[in-house]
Amino acid sequence: LLLLAGWLAPRVSLALPQRHMQATKLLIVGASAASALRLVAPDIRDAFTPSADAVLRGRRNALHVASLAALQLTLPLSPASARPEGVNKPELLPPEPTNVIDLERFLTSGEVRKLDQQLGVLEKETGVKLRVLCQSYPNTPGLAIKDFWKLDESSIVMVADKGSKGNSANMLNFNVGEGVKLTLPNSFWTRLQSTFGTTFFVRDNGEDVAIVRAVDAIDYCLRAGFCVDVPSQFKTNKEGDAWRASGLF
Repeated sequence: LLLLAGWLAPRVSLALPQRHMQATKLLIVGASAASALRLVAPDIRDAFTPSADAVLRGRRNALHVASLAALQLTLPLSPASARPEGVNKPELLPPEPTNVIDLERFLTSGEVRKLDQQLGVLEKETGVKLRVLCQSYPNTPGLAIKDFWKLDESSIVMVADKGSKGNSANMLNFNVGEGVKLTLPNSFWTRLQSTFGTTFFVRDNGEDVAIVRAVDAIDYCLRAGFCVDVPSQFKTNKEGDAWRASGLF
């Protein structure tokens, strides 16, 4: 269900046929293809078979190569092969309901409270559940968040994970429900990730700023009804701060 730190690629998306989606119907977009499947594998590992065309395209494109390598984790493997198992640690869940789980202290307590309130208002006014999970794989509740947050087709989970050694090329990953794809297509998530999740942005601005700015951009675009790119005011943050300060969300 989650994207976690691992071998990185600019974007990975899984669009499985409807009959194979089972209970979890997610479009997966993120930097860490292999680590994402550590959690997704238990749900879809026997349902997807890559086509010959996809394999050929993957050989010509580094992104596709990374994607297909990750997808192989979902297929039945020989006894000699090793498959990373999905993490399920409900003991890492907070005792009280919250829209933000920060296991890595990327955010201050004040930022957590503000984001929690912001995401609650967003869900009430748009019907979309946006949730934030800050982790360092395998220190994560993993599959347990599905029931904790009651995730569905109108859910988005943003996972902030810098990797076990803090060397992830991009710390932001997104699990996007099928019901949100028309409003925020693949191109939006790729550009959002490359705007706020890169090592350079995080180094210069901090993990908390990366998370907050990404959430603000998602919030704004869900209310706008459609985005294919990060709005310019959030890239520069000149008007983005004014929008946040307005309390309109």
